[in-house]
This record gives sequence, C-alpha cells and structure tokens, in this order.
Amino acid sequence: MALKHRESRNTTKRPIESYQHRDKERVNNPPVGLVTPQTDPDTGQRKKYLHDPHLDPELKFDGRKVRDELAAVIERGLASSTLEEAKAALAILKKAQEPYLSWAGKAERTSFEVPTVSLHVHERIDPRTIIEAVRKRNGNGSEQLSLFDVERKEPFRQAIEFYQHKHGWTNRLIAGDSLLVMNSLLEKEGFGGKVQMIYIDPPYGTKYGSNFQPFVNKRDVKDGSDEDLTAEPEQIRAFRDTWELGIHSYLTYLRDRLLLARELLTESGSVFVQISDENLHLLRCLLDEIFGRDNFVAVIPFRKKTMPLGTKAIEQMDDFLLWYAKKQEKLKYRQLFIDRSTEGDPLYKFYELSDVSRRQLSSNQIANYALLPANARVFRLKSLMPSGPNRAGMFPFSFQGRRVNSPKNGWATDETGMTRLALANRLEFSGETLNYVLFADDYPVTALTVPWQDTTGAAERIFAVQTGEKVIERCLLMTTDPGDLVFDPTCGSGTTAYVAEQWGRRWITCDTSRVAITIARQRLMTAIFDYYELAHPEEGVGSGFKYKTVPHVTLRSIANNPEIDSIYARMHPAIEKALCDLNAALRGHDVPFEVQVGGRSSQRVDFRAPDGAKAKLPSGAEVPANALLEWEVPAEFPKDWPDRARSPFNAFHAARRAMQREMDAAIARHAEQETLYDQPLVDRKKVRVTGPFTVEAVPAPAVKSIEELVEGRPGVADNSISRSGETLRQAEWRDELLRTGIRGKNGQYIRFSRLEPLPGCRWLHAEGETRPTAEGADSVRDRDESSAAKPAYESLRVVVSFGPEHGPLEQRQVERAWEEARTLVPRPKLLIFAAFQFDPEAAKDIDELRPELAGMQLLKVQMNADLLTDDLKKKRVTNESFWLIGQPDVQVERIGSGPEKGKYRVSVHGFDYYNTKTGQVESGGPDKIAVWLLDTDYDGRCLYPRQVFFPMSGENDGWAKLARNLKAEIDQELIEAYRGTVSLPFEPGEHRRIAVKIVDDRGIESLKVVEID
Repeated sequence: MALKHRESRNTTKRPIESYQHRDKERVNNPPVGLVTPQTDPDTGQRKKYLHDPHLDPELKFDGRKVRDELAAVIERGLASSTLEEAKAALAILKKAQEPYLSWAGKAERTSFEVPTVSLHVHERIDPRTIIEAVRKRNGNGSEQLSLFDVERKEPFRQAIEFYQHKHGWTNRLIAGDSLLVMNSLLEKEGFGGKVQMIYIDPPYGTKYGSNFQPFVNKRDVKDGSDEDLTAEPEQIRAFRDTWELGIHSYLTYLRDRLLLARELLTESGSVFVQISDENLHLLRCLLDEIFGRDNFVAVIPFRKKTMPLGTKAIEQMDDFLLWYAKKQEKLKYRQLFIDRSTEGDPLYKFYELSDVSRRQLSSNQIANYALLPANARVFRLKSLMPSGPNRAGMFPFSFQGRRVNSPKNGWATDETGMTRLALANRLEFSGETLNYVLFADDYPVTALTVPWQDTTGAAERIFAVQTGEKVIERCLLMTTDPGDLVFDPTCGSGTTAYVAEQWGRRWITCDTSRVAITIARQRLMTAIFDYYELAHPEEGVGSGFKYKTVPHVTLRSIANNPEIDSIYARMHPAIEKALCDLNAALRGHDVPFEVQVGGRSSQRVDFRAPDGAKAKLPSGAEVPANALLEWEVPAEFPKDWPDRARSPFNAFHAARRAMQREMDAAIARHAEQETLYDQPLVDRKKVRVTGPFTVEAVPAPAVKSIEELVEGRPGVADNSISRSGETLRQAEWRDELLRTGIRGKNGQYIRFSRLEPLPGCRWLHAEGETRPTAEGADSVRDRDESSAAKPAYESLRVVVSFGPEHGPLEQRQVERAWEEARTLVPRPKLLIFAAFQFDPEAAKDIDELRPELAGMQLLKVQMNADLLTDDLKKKRVTNESFWLIGQPDVQVERIGSGPEKGKYRVSVHGFDYYNTKTGQVESGGPDKIAVWLLDTDYDGRCLYPRQVFFPMSGENDGWAKLARNLKAEIDQELIEAYRGTVSLPFEPGEHRRIAVKIVDDRGIESLKVVEID
C-alpha cells in the first residue's frame, strides 16, 4: 500500500526514448544462425613468429641505416625537379637520424598477418523493447517499432549475402581479440578513416602474472592465485601472447594493435592510451614511432588513487593518458571548462550588492563565501595598463571628480572605451590608481588543463580494473561531436561504451573476456540517461545538442559595446531627476554630509550653503557646494536625514539598479560565449535508455589436422616433429581422454578401449571404441533413454572432434565434423565434441541433432580447464578431465486460467555448470545465472530478446536502479520478475518458436530453442 501511495504522487508518464543514428549505416555482417561453411567459409591463416627474449628494451640510434641510405637519398634529392621532392628526400634523412625503441624480436618481426574473419551477430538488444514488457499500460504511450524489427523482415536471400547490404546503424559489443576485430572492421567493413576517437586501456605491463576477472560477481582478483585464474580460452591466449616474454611481448602486443588503430582513425581523430608511470616512457616512444612525434598532443596525469597505499619511496597517485592525433594540423578539439572558484583568493577582496554599493570582504569572508550577504558579487581590481605600449590610450581621464594621467603604457583602451567602462560602473579607485573592476562571474569557468585531480576511481565498481567515467568523458567531449564514432578495443566493464551512449556518440567496443562482455551488456542494457535537447530534432542526434553557454566578459568587450551608450542615454535621465529631487529635499538640512568616495572624499557637503556657492574638484570641475554628486549618494539612508528625502533617495537607487541591470545584461550579450560541451540542456519531460546495439563475436579458428600442419614438409618422419603446436595438444588430449574417459554428472562413465588419430579427416581428430561398464550401461544410454536398447557388452565406434585451444567450438565445426562422420565406413555410433567452451549456437545444434536425424549420437563434452592452464597453475583440482554436459533445463507451459489464459510462460530450472574450483560439472541454479534472455519470436538468425532477467542482481544493480528512476513509467511488480527464473506471460510470435539463452557467472553461454505447438 505504501508503494501505491508513493506512486500516486507522480503519475506523469514520461516517454522512454533512445538516440538512434538514422543518418548512419553499417553493413550486414552475418547473423550467427545463418552462418554455415557455405555462407561464411573460414579462410583465415596465421603465421608464427619467434622473439629473442634476452635483450632489454632500449633506445637505439641506427647510424648504419643512415650511412647506407645517405648516398641514395642525396642523389634522389639532387635529381629532384621540384621543391616538394627535395623536401621529401630531406624528411627521409631526418627520420633516419631519429632514435627509436628496440626490443627483442622487433627487427625480425617487421610484418605480421592477421586472419580476416567475419564478426557474427549473436544478439540484437534494444533496451526500450525489453522495458516495454514491464511498462504501465494505464496511460498514454504505445509500443514503438524497433530498428531491429525492420531488419528481421529482410528477405532470406539478401540476409545471407553477408557484407553486401546496408542496415541502419546500431552500436556494437564484440567478444573477441581486438586485433581480429580491428582487422575485420578494416578489411570487411571499410572502417578505415571512420573512427573519431579510440580509447585504449591495456594492461599496464607491471605485473606479468596478473590474472583476469574470472567471475561476473568477483572483483577482488589476487595475482598468481589458482582460484582466480580465468578458465576462458581466449583470455588464456591473451595472457600468454601479452606476457610470454615479459615487456618484449607486451610491446609487440601493443604495437600491432596501435598500428591498426591508426588505420581506423579519421584524419581529425585522436587516440588515448591509458598507462601507469612504470612503462610510460616506453609507450610514448612506441606511439612516437607509430603516430609520429609531430602528432603528440599531451600527457595527461589523472588522479586514480583516493589515498596513499604505502610504498618504500615517494608514492605515485596518478595514472596517465597519452594523447596522439592522427594528423595534428587537422585535430578536432573542443575546449572543456571547469567551474572557477575564487574562494580563498586574497585578490578577490571586494563585493558589490544589488543596490550597486561596494564593500571589502573580511578575512573570514574571503575564506568562506557562505558568510557573504545574498546576491553579493565578488570582484577584484585589475590594472588598466596594457602589457605593451598603446598609443591610443595616452590621455588623462577624469572619473568621480578626479583627473588621472594614463599609465606609462597608456590605458588598455581608447577614450571612448574608458568612458564606457565608467558608464558601466566598471572603474574603481585604489588609492591614487584607477583600476578595472573584474567580477568573479565575468568568467565563471576556466579552461580545463592538466593535471586532472578530480577523477579518483569509479563511482560504482563492477569490474576488477575499471576507469572512472569522468576520465573517458573528458577525452570523448574534447575530441568528438554527437554522432561521431568511438572505438575501445579494451572494453572491460564497458565504460567507454557507456560514456559514448550517454553523450550521443556511436560506439564499438570489444574484449576477449566473456565476463567483461557479460558485465558490459548488463550495464548498458539497464542504464538510464538524461535526454539532451537536440539542436535540430528533425536531423537527429548527429545535429548536436543545445548547450549551456557562459559569457566571457572582458575589458575589451565592454569598451567596444555600443549598447552601453544607448542604455545610458535612455535610462540615465531618470537617475538625474531622482538626484535633483533628492538634493532639493536635502536643501537647508542642518547636518553636513561627509563624502566617502570621489574627488570630495572626506570633505563635507553643507546643504545650507547658498545656491550660487561652488566647490572645485581635483579634476578642475566646479560643482554646486550644497548638492550631492551621483557617486556621493550613500547606499543606506542616513539616520539624520529628513523623512522628506527618503522617497527621492529610494527612487534614485531604484533608477541606478535598473540601469545597472540593463548594463550587465548588455555586457553579457556582447561578450564572447563559451560553449559548455559537458552541459547540454536537459529535457526533463523525457527519459532515455541505451539505444539498439548488437552483441557479436569473433568465430573461433578452425582446428587443423595433422596433414594440414605437416603439408609441404616432405621427409618428415619423426613423430615428435609432426606433433608440435596444435597437434601436440590434440595428442595430449586424446591420450588423456583414453586414460580418464568421460564422466557423467551422476557418476557414470564412458570408457574407451582404444582411441587413435584419424588420418584423412580435417574436423575429426580421433577414432576409437567405447568399453562398456560391467553393468553394460554407460552415460550415453542414460542421456538418450528413448534410443533402442543396446546389448550389454557392445562396443560402439566413436569419433572425436576437439574444439580450438583458445576459443569456443562453433557451429561450422559441428556441421563439418558431422558431414565427415557420415562418410566414414562403418559409420560411427557416437560423435563426441570436446571443447573448453561451446559457442551457444554450436551447443544448440548438437542438442537438436537427435540420433534419428543425425544417424548417430552427438555428445557435448566439457574439457577440464587444467588441460589448458597446467603451466599456470600450481596443482590440478581434480583428476577428471572430460565431463558430459547436457542442454539447459527449460520448461515452457501454457497458462490455463486467469487473466493471462492462453499465453505462455518459461521457467529456467537449471543447466550444466562447469565449476572451475572443483573441476566438475554440476547443476547450476539461479545463483550461477548472471543473465538469461528470452526471445519470444525466434527467427533462427540471432537472438532478439523481449525479456531479460538478472537472477544474481541485488537491490542496487540489474534493473533495480532503472526501476527506481522510472516509478511512474514501470510496473514495479512486473520488473521485479526480471530478477527471477520465471518469465512474464507472453504471446508467441509469428515463428511459433522461442529461444532461451543462459549466461552463467563466468560469461559462458548456452542456448535452448523450443517450438511452440
């Protein structure tokens, strides 16, 4: 009841919007469900390079290179017919003389090859569509068509013509090695020269034994701990590639990726690389070499730690950004500003009240502006003398009855400008010196410079290594505009993508870690943002935002402002009349008035003096002796003045305040306006969520047969030579499989009497026979209870297809292995797929290929991660190396009664979960499910979830934060279901098929497809 009461006070439903870049397009890379060996053949090749690890990285000077090239280049320069050709020859000589960074293997590895792979689309995520299922329906607002709904209607023939057609732009979250991703973007999608900003946060290269975050909900990772060692094959490979030779392989790893990053950048683009101080010098040399020293922009120290943690020597509190431009002369740069505070500055020791009176601050007020009166404007006095001689400023100037000679360089402006400063009340004496009045709010901001000391840590840490949003935000706002493309090859928790989404930029990000992808997907899917007003709504977000601006008032802008003259001419007569009335009311008053400012300062005005009496001012001017001048009128009504003077006194000040308001407004209008790119105007009547994005993955490389690896090497007779690299691993796995067999969850085993290599096959890596148990039963029959009974001691012919060492087994391998198995005579009864990870589409295909359809039994077998990390772990956790795994336990039921009668509901009961701590396959429950996604109209191409659940989420993550901010728009009871394992009721779509994807706390995915009868 309390919840309903709170909601009743805020019943205004705001539209839920997202920014979509309708003027931008992307090519149609393959939906994973349409990928076959025919539609997307794997042709990638990889070459192996060796490095000498015995040299320290050092700066070298290549004198030999200079000598060898000197003669040729000089001849070329002498023979040149144009000045440009001669300059080019000199540039070559200059570059040859520069020092360069050398490390082991660099000279030998002058080039490298990267497989050109497709990026497969696994999921299409539109958070607004997901939120539709839990929106309140008692108000206005209807479901909006998603961009993906249009793509799903694409004809099949066009859908399988990968990379041949254009779709509307959607952002991209990609699982895979950044080198493969960048190469694919360049070669298959033509992204060269199209990325405006790249942010790279690589490993810092300081702890070569560092582990990666192994679980979604475990941020505290200990270096060198077996328990915290990741079981992801891609991560293990990244770990070895990056750290195998220490700093040498680290520099090679970075150089390869930076080279491709440079090719992606636009000519006005920027790259930011985050690093600590330990390898800052090496990385700067590397970036100088790749981007050119002339394209260096800045080193930006930014505060990372909140407090010292204790070191032997002085502690470094900052990390660093290295900023390079693609081309310095074309760099896109937007100046950012931060609020400027003058509190505590002793130069700002005066303030002006709304009645235009001015006073001096006390020492306590200088230190604490909260002690000032309301609406007080703090100012300082600034010299009117220019830095250099100004002939136009060489003249005496009269102000408040005092004549002042110009400083030795003259006044900062001409006579007209000085007059306008006086009319605008921008002059003030300090002793005998005439000064310019500079208000603190004349320029309330200051340009952002380095270092950045206000960037400590991430506000809500969800990842082991996470950069604060403010750091990336500043980089993005300085170098991009709304609609520009941002790329981060080191996704992590998705901070770059999150910040890009917040500020209306397009984004692509990737990571080898599926844990990182899982965390980033949740963060983006449940994010909520302010809706920034668009500069031209009909043109979309690419037109930019409407921004807050602040005036930059300068002496020159006031001196050159003609509006001051017109305001004075229009409004000053009212002040003169009020002053005349005030002097008339005071005439004959018997108490003289002591003047506080101006030429008669400390002198007394005698109101009883005769009308013809004159007083001479220091400027030489003569004024009535019995009347006040404009600047002499006090701010507060003196107690000894007659009451008849109160009315004209108030009228005088009212007229002065009115004119000053007009003057100040005119000054602000004519001042330069600084655009605050970090403060766009917010439309509070709308709320915004993340726009559509795809979750994609790099396909795993094909596993090669022995014949392929030794092909072209005649005379290889020694088996130890042929069993190297990949085949050596396969031989080790085959021997281990023969030794241990395959364990089922309930203690059954599949044992083998023999297991041997299978020559002539590419996708099948072993062939053998099962050995029945004494009871004549095995896990195969337990899995397939519907199959015909088998004789108690019958041996079954079996073939094995091993997945890649450093990637998931994917669906093309399943199809190819099955095709090869069907050609064997006699045909095998069992086809075993053994892998460290299974692509969810591959796992689905294995589950769906039943014996009656496939002509054999297909099994999924989880390989113990110890087989991959035996050189990284201190000891194995179990002697079991292969575990049989089944498909997720998902139940679909039709609702038989109640208001939802006739609709369907899905329940997730469990799934096979490989426990890295025990090395066993267990039944995973809700406490192991990071996220599960439900597509209620699965088209067989890729997942398009309408409902998404985070069973592991707490009260402050998952959908909870979004729900709190959308109380008027979201049904709180419905969205609470998004933390469970039972779906909301739904109507099946036109395909009469649903898909459920389960992602566990290690980022491992499984997929179940169910037909709706």
